[in-house]
Amino acid sequence: MKEGNAISRRKFMIMTGLACAAVVSSSSIGSLLKPAVAEGAKKPEKENINDVLKKFFGDRKIEMSHVKLKTPIIAENGAVVPVTIISDLPMEKDNYVKKIYIFVDENYHPFTASAELSPANGKAALALRIKMRKTSNVRAILETNTGKLYGAQKAVKVTIGGCGG
Repeated sequence: MKEGNAISRRKFMIMTGLACAAVVSSSSIGSLLKPAVAEGAKKPEKENINDVLKKFFGDRKIEMSHVKLKTPIIAENGAVVPVTIISDLPMEKDNYVKKIYIFVDENYHPFTASAELSPANGKAALALRIKMRKTSNVRAILETNTGKLYGAQKAVKVTIGGCGG
């Protein structure tokens, strides 16, 4: 190939990008690259936290004690909010925490996570990262093997891009 006909790598990339953009915008391929949302589709309906709690626990009373919930006051990224739950409840053969539930009030579906425990765990504790749609209360509810419920709740502010929005 003669030197006069050679094009630079940069020019080749620009020309290829422009050609692809022209093909995509003028053909039905463009519709393949758009988000797959049905026409007329609406946002999911947000579940009410009280209805969700009633569905999970019925009319049982949740005693707000014996649970320490550690969350950030401000979460700079709602996609990875660190949460730690620790309880001083016993983990003995006939008296133990059998399940830990986490709820985020303002998520479309407030039930976020759960973990099953046994006395072999030695301590009722759980650390994880959760997703939060926006500023909300985070709730941790522990259920014992006898059916008693204990809980804690904290407000967590979710910023947009870490800018306090």
